[in-house]
Order: sequence, then structure tokens, then C-alpha cells
Amino acid sequence: MKSKIWFMEGLSSQKDIIQGIKAFTQNHKINITIFASHRHERNEILSVADYSFLEPDDAEKRLQFIIETVQQYGIDHIHTGRNCYWFEENRGAIEASGATLTTGAGGTDWLSLADEKVSFAQFMEQHCLPVVPSLRVSTPAELQAYLATPPFHDTPVCVKPVTGIYGMGFWRFDDNAAPMDVFNHPEKRIVHPQQYLAAVSASEEFPPLVLMPYLPGPEYSVDILADKGDVLAAVGRRKEGAIQHLVNEGEAVALACACARTMKADGLVNVQTRNDKNGTPLLLETNMRPSGGIGYTLHSGVNLPGLFAAFKLGLMTKHDVIRNAKLSFTPVAVRSMTDVVVYPENLSNRLN
Repeated sequence: MKSKIWFMEGLSSQKDIIQGIKAFTQNHKINITIFASHRHERNEILSVADYSFLEPDDAEKRLQFIIETVQQYGIDHIHTGRNCYWFEENRGAIEASGATLTTGAGGTDWLSLADEKVSFAQFMEQHCLPVVPSLRVSTPAELQAYLATPPFHDTPVCVKPVTGIYGMGFWRFDDNAAPMDVFNHPEKRIVHPQQYLAAVSASEEFPPLVLMPYLPGPEYSVDILADKGDVLAAVGRRKEGAIQHLVNEGEAVALACACARTMKADGLVNVQTRNDKNGTPLLLETNMRPSGGIGYTLHSGVNLPGLFAAFKLGLMTKHDVIRNAKLSFTPVAVRSMTDVVVYPENLSNRLN
């Protein structure tokens, strides 16, 4: 009898996760049926699952849709990468249908803490974990005051929204930046502080910002499989330009795992660190969801999506997962390349 796992709408890695599990089932000769769903016609994602659905746009219809789907198809486990607050609020009703649920966290409080970057930094400090100093900026006047009296001595500073994903809104301040740099080289995310201040002062809204020192790096992105705070497997990616070096040990990986334990992480999550000028890793943030680059980690030999599915479906024990991750890892360097896939106009695996 096949175990059945359902990946509901996630972020950019949903397709990579499904493909990782398929490769894992083939390599380990285990039977897992994969269901996938999305609110939009993301056929390039849905086509790689064994069966697919379109989710209702209306959140009011979501719970009934989940309950009916679980009961009709015998789903054993559900994973979501979006709408996690809603799923946590409705966890009791969802799991009463017979399927277990993974949101990345053990409750809405943990999700809120991960999303609110200043509160996250303060929480890590309270637990004696090294974290990038973070100051909340609520008004343009506060930002101007901080710029007039640099809070981190002679260290360059940067800002980003207190809440947000994908690095949106991140800017590094540079007193030597020319006015046109922000337009000619936006990918560098460098702006003159007075130019940035003038822009936010002219805006009708000022979303709260976090002001941080800009650290030299390198930066680590650590993908982790955890079970209610127990870290079962972890693969770090040390980012050096376009090349990412896959590692499974070292200070940054150890710090990321300590963060995941402190956050009671559950499922596939991601922790980011960056080295200071002394080469010491500091916590940047944690995401209680799979990272966009989790697919890269398969090149190390450690299939985190596959291990996640096998563990959640009861096909592997904690000991099995830990042992597999330890024995399978090989250090390797990878580079992300632009790719194009065929977009299926119709889905042969569509169930609704």
C-alpha cells in the first residue's frame, strides 16, 4: 500500500521538492504517491506530481476542500509553504480529517517570531545565540537620526523591511554611491543614504524597517529537516559570488541548527547566517519553510525533501534519517543556471 503526501501551494521550491521525493523513492525502492495543488494554473509544478488539484481562491472554502480531499483520496500527510498562519489556526480540524500537517512551525507564535526580524534578533540574543544587531526604524526621522549618529561605529549599514521575503526592500547604504547607481545597477542593492532618505520621506507610507550593520560575509543558507525542534539533517550553502559550496559542518551550520532547535522548527526550514569582520557567523534570519534553493542540496547526496517525506509518512525513523544524511553527504560546489521547461497546456494528472 502506498503512502500519500500532499504538497499544497508553496513558494518557488515546490517543484524541486516534488522531484526530490520522486528521485528518493526510486533510489530507495519505497512507495509514495505525491499529490500537489496550487491556487493558480502552475502546470509546470503540478505536472510533476502523481496527481494534482487546483485549490479554491476563497480561503473560506479551503478547509472543506482539504477535508473532502483527504477523505476521498486517503491523504496521510499535508505540507504547506504558504498561508501557514491559516493552517496553524485550523490544524485541529485538518488533522481530525485523518492527515497530519507540516507548516514548518509548532504554532502561530513561532511563525510570527520568524517573520518579525527585530523580534527574532532579540529572541536569539535572549537565548545567547550570536545574531546580527538589529534596530527597528519606524519613521523617516528615526532613520535620519541613526544616519547622523551611526549606531554601529564605522561599519556600513543596510536596511530591509521588518517583515518580508525574497530579500525585497533590502538596500545597502554607501556614502560614495552616485545618484544614478541605483538605476544603472539595481542588482547591487546599493544606494546613497540621503537619496534613500529623500525617497522614503516623500512616500505616504513608511513600512517599519530594520537597520543592521552590513557584514563582509560570506553568507550561509542552511536547509534543515527538523522534527519539533530536533534537527535530523542539515546542508549548508556557503555563497561566494555565483558559486555555492555545500557543507554539513562548521560554525555556521552549527549555529543554524541551534537556531532551528530554539525555534522548535518542524519540517523543512531554512536559516541564514553571515560572517562578521572576524569571520564569526551571526544569525540573519530564519524561514519556517523550504528555501528556494533547497533543490541544490540534492547535489551533496543528501535528499532533504525525500527524507522529509519518508519520515513524515513513517517509512524512516529519526535514526534512519540522521544516519542517511550523515553517510550520504559529499561536499561539492554548485552554480545556479537559468533553465526553461515545457509548460504543459493540459494536465493529465488533474483530479478536479
